[in-house]
Amino acid sequence: MGEQADDVPAETMLVPTVAGQVLAAFFDELGKQEDLSDVSANLRKLVMDDGILTEVAIRAVLFPDAP
Repeated sequence: MGEQADDVPAETMLVPTVAGQVLAAFFDELGKQEDLSDVSANLRKLVMDDGILTEVAIRAVLFPDAP
């Protein structure tokens, strides 16, 4: 006991959370919309991968051509 899969330290293993699963499902559904597939991919990366959840960053992804 106490060993991690493939000797990966515990701090580097990702544990799925309910919020993460809900967000992933949301981005999956958003990605199915023809007009929003690119936005969905960029928004998923911003929120899920980069961990950024600020209004300014989200607006930049949603409205890339806005001044």
